[in-house]
Amino acid sequence: MHPSRHILWITGRYPPLGGGMSTSCERQVRGLRARGHRVDVLAFVVPSSEPGIERIPRDGGTDYLVSRDARPGQAGQLAFRTVLEAHRTIPFTHLVGFGAGSPGFLAVTFAAWLDRPSVVLVRGNDFDRDWFEPRLGFLVREALARANVIGAVSPDAVSRIRRLFPGSKVRFTPNAVDPDDWNLLPADRRRRDKVRTKLLQPSPGAGAGEGCADAGGTPGENASDPGSRRGVSPRIIGVFGEVKYKKRLPLLLGAIRDSGRCDEIALLLVGRVDDVSRQLLEDPVLAPRHERITFAPRDQLPGLYAACDFIALPSLYEGMPNVLLEAMAVGLVPLVSDAGAMGEVVEDGVSGFVFAPEDRDGLARTLTRALDLPPERYAAMSRRARARVEERFSPDRELDILEDLLAGIERTPTAGMDV
Repeated sequence: MHPSRHILWITGRYPPLGGGMSTSCERQVRGLRARGHRVDVLAFVVPSSEPGIERIPRDGGTDYLVSRDARPGQAGQLAFRTVLEAHRTIPFTHLVGFGAGSPGFLAVTFAAWLDRPSVVLVRGNDFDRDWFEPRLGFLVREALARANVIGAVSPDAVSRIRRLFPGSKVRFTPNAVDPDDWNLLPADRRRRDKVRTKLLQPSPGAGAGEGCADAGGTPGENASDPGSRRGVSPRIIGVFGEVKYKKRLPLLLGAIRDSGRCDEIALLLVGRVDDVSRQLLEDPVLAPRHERITFAPRDQLPGLYAACDFIALPSLYEGMPNVLLEAMAVGLVPLVSDAGAMGEVVEDGVSGFVFAPEDRDGLARTLTRALDLPPERYAAMSRRARARVEERFSPDRELDILEDLLAGIERTPTAGMDV
């Protein structure tokens, strides 16, 4: 049992904003509050160019919602004055930056001024991408250099940060989902069946979204009867979340063609798609039969996941994506690159399949391995995928690690700013 703490949690991704970062942030805050900690959230999420802060009392803390479009100097000063007022009322014990960019920079800055320990939680893009961005890289370097302890969502990031900052305290802080949240309800099963029927039913003729040319084939060959060349029912591969460059959908489409098994595959894409990927999908020579859903509310996701047999994440770089853990909790078999923590989550040949990032031949071989799974092997792998999440990536384990991280940097304040 850890003593109750007063934590200032600084973030740029938090409800009402959507996305995986926001989901993870809200889950961790809610979990720490439920365990008896007071967590005040300073969230730069309000779409306004005018500096201002909205205070929302919550059970277990207060949410301070700050303009995310105001000039950084103005927003930062206003935020610190608000933090200082809260600290004078009930002193903070720890400051946490959820993300190594601006949130991490503010966390280590405010922590130094208040003479309190700081934690920076590295999530993925904030290190893998922003480190190389001229405008953002300084914030990341400053946050990581000054943090008392760093949590990183992948073992790979832990290793790279330690090499950049020898002597720093860096810990693996995995992501989590609650598998029970992804059990199927009757409405989910109906949605699953509706999507599968639409994707797999024979259609009169080929067109955009209905087949591609595989090795030696012609545009749309067998599109009117998917899977007919080998006499098997096609498998549905899901691609979930915003499809941008790092997600490497073009790599997946190329590997599908290279595998020669295009007519055995259908794609379900849930989320926005970048312009390059959209153009490829609209070309019947380049893309298999597919269905695109630009946006789906969170309560529809279990049924959409369940409509798929596999989930594909051929990413160039990643942290530990929510969509991977969510899909595995539903029982999908994952096909992932070993970018970020995905190779840690998925055991190749046991709970899914793993290949090297940017290895198109390796991905084509992975597709063949997946499509050739006998039903009983697929069922066993599906069960193992869910069990992997239950055993290693539960919310309770996530919170245990966060509490241990905070416990490792308790300290008595020294002479500092007069507050």
